[in-house]
Amino acid sequence: AEHLIILNDACKGLLCRVHWMAKAATPACLESKELGQLLKTFKKSFPKISAKESEQVKGFEIFRAKAEVICQELEDWYKTIRDVVAFNDKAFKCLNAFAADVSALDWSNLHLMALFFELLSGIVKLQIALQKVPNKARNISSYIAALELVQGKKDDHLSFVLEYMKAAMANQEWKYEDRIWVTVGYLRDRSVHLLTLVRGVAKTLWRCIQKWSIASSFEKHRLFSILYDASRIVQPAQTGKYLELEYLNRFREWYQFALLVCPAALQEAEARFCLNKILALHFNVPVFRDVSFDLGKVWDKTFWEFKCGHKTQGTKFYLKTHRDLVFKEAYVKANDTALEHRALRRYLHKNLRQYVCLFTEIPGLAAPKFQLVLALMKLASEEIHWYFQHRHSTPFKHRKINWISNLSSDKTIVKLIEALVDICSLTLKFTPLVKEYFIEYIKEVDAPKVETELKKFFQYCAGKIPQDVQTTMMGLLKQARNATLKTSFTKVQLDFFRVTCWLSSRKTGIAFQTCAPVLAVFNELYTHFGNVLHTEQQLVENANIGSIIWYAEEFKEMVVNTLGSRSLYSSCMTLMHILGYVKYDLNLKYCPDEQQGLIKMTIRYGEMVMDEICKTILKNYISMGNFQAYLDKTIDINIQIQNLSHDKKKHAMVSQNIIPGSESIYGGDAYYNFQAQAQGLGLLLDAVRQVKQCQVFTVVFNTYDWLYEAMDKYIFQKIQAITIDNGSIRRPSQILRLVEREKRAMSYVEQHIPLNTSDLIRGNMLKHFTKTSAGLIGDNLVIDSKSSALIHKIGKFYWDILKSNVDFSPLNLVFKTKVHGKRAKDEVLAEEYTSHPELCALCRFVGPYGVKALQSIFLSNLANGIVQLKSVVAKNGVYLGQLDFVDMASWWGNVVKVTEKDEFLRSAIHVGRCLQFLSLLKTSQRAVQDDSIPFVSKVVHLVTKRIESDGKIKAGAQLCNVLIDSGVEDPKYNLGVRNVFKKVFDNKAVLSHFPKMFACLFISEIWKDTKYTPDSEGFSTGVESLITTIQTVIPALCETEKKTKEHLKDFVVLSAYALLHMNSKVESQDREMRGYHIPSMMTFMSKFMESCKGIMSMHVLEECLPFTLIRTKIIEIYEKMETAK
Repeated sequence: AEHLIILNDACKGLLCRVHWMAKAATPACLESKELGQLLKTFKKSFPKISAKESEQVKGFEIFRAKAEVICQELEDWYKTIRDVVAFNDKAFKCLNAFAADVSALDWSNLHLMALFFELLSGIVKLQIALQKVPNKARNISSYIAALELVQGKKDDHLSFVLEYMKAAMANQEWKYEDRIWVTVGYLRDRSVHLLTLVRGVAKTLWRCIQKWSIASSFEKHRLFSILYDASRIVQPAQTGKYLELEYLNRFREWYQFALLVCPAALQEAEARFCLNKILALHFNVPVFRDVSFDLGKVWDKTFWEFKCGHKTQGTKFYLKTHRDLVFKEAYVKANDTALEHRALRRYLHKNLRQYVCLFTEIPGLAAPKFQLVLALMKLASEEIHWYFQHRHSTPFKHRKINWISNLSSDKTIVKLIEALVDICSLTLKFTPLVKEYFIEYIKEVDAPKVETELKKFFQYCAGKIPQDVQTTMMGLLKQARNATLKTSFTKVQLDFFRVTCWLSSRKTGIAFQTCAPVLAVFNELYTHFGNVLHTEQQLVENANIGSIIWYAEEFKEMVVNTLGSRSLYSSCMTLMHILGYVKYDLNLKYCPDEQQGLIKMTIRYGEMVMDEICKTILKNYISMGNFQAYLDKTIDINIQIQNLSHDKKKHAMVSQNIIPGSESIYGGDAYYNFQAQAQGLGLLLDAVRQVKQCQVFTVVFNTYDWLYEAMDKYIFQKIQAITIDNGSIRRPSQILRLVEREKRAMSYVEQHIPLNTSDLIRGNMLKHFTKTSAGLIGDNLVIDSKSSALIHKIGKFYWDILKSNVDFSPLNLVFKTKVHGKRAKDEVLAEEYTSHPELCALCRFVGPYGVKALQSIFLSNLANGIVQLKSVVAKNGVYLGQLDFVDMASWWGNVVKVTEKDEFLRSAIHVGRCLQFLSLLKTSQRAVQDDSIPFVSKVVHLVTKRIESDGKIKAGAQLCNVLIDSGVEDPKYNLGVRNVFKKVFDNKAVLSHFPKMFACLFISEIWKDTKYTPDSEGFSTGVESLITTIQTVIPALCETEKKTKEHLKDFVVLSAYALLHMNSKVESQDREMRGYHIPSMMTFMSKFMESCKGIMSMHVLEECLPFTLIRTKIIEIYEKMETAK
C-alpha cells in the first residue's frame, strides 16, 4: 500500500514534468538556422547517436561551441524521459505484485481500489502525454551528442531510454495514430497479470455506472434534493452512497484506461456494458490538465483486431463480434450525450444553489451534509471540465453520425462555476464546525462500530490474524476513540492501508466476504478522518476550480460570453474567482518552472478579465447615458407638442416620428432600452461591490481601484468629447448641461458602489485645465504651442474668435461677429461664446485653475502681437524722434512719413481685444464665485487692501490662488503682463516713441473708415479696443506711476494736436482729410479720458482740445442718428 501511495504521487509529478516538457520541446539553443542541417541528420539517424560521425555535417562547429548550453537546457528534458522509463518498471512491478496478492476489489475497500486504478490509469496517461511531446528524437540525439562533446562519454542509461523509445514511442516519423497504437501494445504486454483483477471489478462498477448513467437518474432517486422530504434536511449524509458518487466519474475514466490495456477483461458482459456507457458519455478522455485524447480510433482498431483464448479449448474470444453492441452503439449517441450533459449541468446548478441557500440560513447543517456536498462539488467540477474538454472536440466518425457541433456549446456554464465557487467558499467558512462534528462522529459512532465488527471478526477468525495486524487494527480503534485535530493523518493513512491490504489479501486464508464488514467500517472511519484532518484540502480538490485556467481558449470564450449577455452579468466576478483558485493546484509543486510561468499567465488573465469587466460596465454606462439623452429630448418635444395642442393646424404640422413612445427612432423602445441598460449596469456594479478584492497568487486585485481607474480614463476622454464637437468648441452653457447630465448618470454608479463620482469629474477637470506647461503667472511664462491639452484648445479657440472679424460692444460687454450676408452653417458667432452668461458657464466648467491657465495662454500668445508693435515703432524711430511743436510743417511731415500705421493699429486692436476678453473673463469668475459664496470677492478684496496697507505680509503663491479663485485682481497676474511687455520692449528709446506712435494712428486707413455707433457705444472698426491697449501697455512698460502719467499725457497732447490740425484741414475742405470722421475721433478721445479717471483728469485734454469743440462733435453724431431714424 505504501508503494501505491508513493508511486501515485510520483506519477503526478512526472505528468507535470511531461506537460511542461511539451511546451519546452523547442529550446532556444536549437532554434539557430545554422543548426538546421545537423538537427535533420540527428533526427534521421535516431536511434543511432554519435557526435563523431556528424563532424562533417554543416553546423557541427556551431553545435560544438554551444554544447555546454545545449546540455544545460536539455538536461531536465532528457532526464524526464529517463525518469519515466524507471517509473514504468517500478510501477508495473508494484501493480503486478498487488494483483497477485489482492483477492478482490469492491466498494468495501474503495480507497484501495482507487489507489490501484489511479496508478494504472496514471501509467497509461503518462505514456499518452509523452507520445504527444514533439521533437523527442531530435532533442535526445542533441543532448547525447552535446554530452559526449562536453564529458567525452554518453549517458549510462541511454540504452534503456532507446529501448523504451523503440518499444513504446515507435518511429517518430509515423503518424500519431500509428504511434499511439504501438504505445497501447507496449502497455498491454506489461499489463497481462492485471487481467484477473480488472475483470473481477466489472460487476462492482457496473451497478454504479448503470444506475447513474443519465441526469434523470439523479432526479429520479432525489439524491441531492432536500425539498421533497423536510425530515431529510437535518439527517446526516450517508457516507458510503455519496463516497461512491464522489468517485463515480473517476472510476469511469480509470476503468476505460484499464480495459484499454487489458482488453481481455471485455469477455465479461458487465465489462462490455461498462465500456458502452463510458464511451457514450466520454468520447474525449482527459489525460492531464488541458491534454485530452480521443480514443475512438484506438478502440475501433481494438474491437476489429483483438482476440484471445484457445480455439481447441473452446475459449476463443473475438471482440469484433461485440463491436456493434458496445462501440458503435456508443459513438452514434454522441448528440444525445451532449444533451444529457447539458441536463446534468442544470440539475447540479439547481442543487448547488439550494445548498448555498440552506447553509446561509442554517450554517450548522454544513457539517452533517459535508459528504453530500463533497460529492455534489465533485460531480459539478467534473461536469465543468467535461464541458471544456469537449467544447471544440468532435466524436469518432462525427460526419457519419450527423454530429451537431453547437450542442456542446453552453454559454451559461459560468452559472454552474459560480454556484460551485459559492458553495466552496461558504463551506470553507464553516470548516471548524465540520471538524468538530466529525471528531464527535468518529468518537461516538465510528469507534463503537469498529469495535463491534472487530470483536466479531476476532472471534470468527481466532488464530488466523497475525499479532502485528491485530495491533495495527487496535491502534486504529484507539486513534478513533481519541480523535483530535492534532491526530496524524499520515499515520492513520498508513495504518488503514496496511490493514486494508491484509484484509484484501489472498494470503490471509480468510474469505473476502468475511472481511468485507470490517473493511467497510474501516473505510468509513478513514473517510471521516480525512474530513477532519484534510477538510480544506478536500473542498478545494473536489471543486478543482483553478484547473479551468489550463483551457486558455475556452476560458477566453467564456469571458466573452459572460460579458456579452445581460443575464450573466451578475456572474462576471466568478471569472476572477477562477483565477484566485489556481494557487490551490497542488501539482504545481512538482515543476517550479511551470509554476512561475503559470503565475505570470494567471496574473495576465486577471488583468485581462478586470479590463473586460470595466469595459463592459463603461459600455452599459455609455448606452444608458445615450438613451437618457434621447429621453430628455423627447420630453422637451412633448412639452412643445402640448404647447401646440391648442392650435390644430400647428399640431398637424408636427411630425409624428418625434412623439416619444411607439414611433421614436429607436423603434418605440427607448424607455425599455434605458431600463435594460440600467438593469445590466446595476448587475455589473453589484457583482463588483460584492467582491471588493480578489487575490491571484501574490497580486491583490482591488475591484474598486480598477473600476475607478477605468471611470477616470473614461471621464477624462468624455470631458474632451463634451467640449469638442466636430473640431469646434461647444458653447460653454451647452457644455455645462452635458456635464450635469453626466453627473446624473454617474450618480447611478454611486448608488451601487461607494465611488466619489464628484471627485472623479472634478479631478479630471483639474487634469485638463491645469496641465498647460505654462508655469506660474508672473514667473517665466512659457507656453507649449504644440500641446494637445484641452485647455490649450479652448484658449486657441477663443484666440481665433478674437482674431476674426469681430467688434466689441462696450454697452453689452460682448464681442460680436460681423456677418455679411447669409450666415454660413459652420460659422462661429462671437456673441454666442463671449457673453456674460457664456463666460460664467466657461468659468464654472474650467474652474479657477482653468481661468488662470487661459490667462497664461492668452498672455503667451499676446507676446507675438506685441513683437509686431515693437517692429513698427523701431522702423519709424527716426520720424517719431523728430515729432515736436516748433514747426507745424515739419511736425505734420514727420507724421505723414510714419509707415505701417494700419498694421500697427490692427495689432494694437487685437492686443486690446485680448486684454478686454481677459477682463471679461475675470469679471465672470468673480460673479461665479459670488454666486457660490455671496460677497466673497468683496471680502477678499478688502483683506488684500489691508495686507497691502499693513506691509508686513507679502503676497505669495497661496494668497494669489485665493485672489484668482475669487476673481480679484492678482498681483502676480499684473506682474505677468508687465513681464510680457518688458521682455519685448527692452529698449528705452522705443518706449519713448510709443505714445507718439499711438497719436500718429489717426492718420490711417482704418481710422478713415471708422464711425462711432451710439447704439452700441462702439466704433465700426473696433478701435475702442485701442483704449485698453494704451492703458495696459504704457503702464506696463513704465517703472513708476509718474512715468506712466507722463507718457499718457504725451499721448493725449499729441493726439489733441493732431486732431486740431486734422479738424482745421477738414473745415478748409482739404482733399487730404476727405473721408476722416473727426467727430468719431473726438468721441474716442473723450472715452479714453473717461477710462483714465484716477490717473489723469479731463483738463489735460481740454488744455489742448477745447471741450466745446468735443461737445459739438459728439452732438453732431447724435443729431445725424436722430435724422437717420
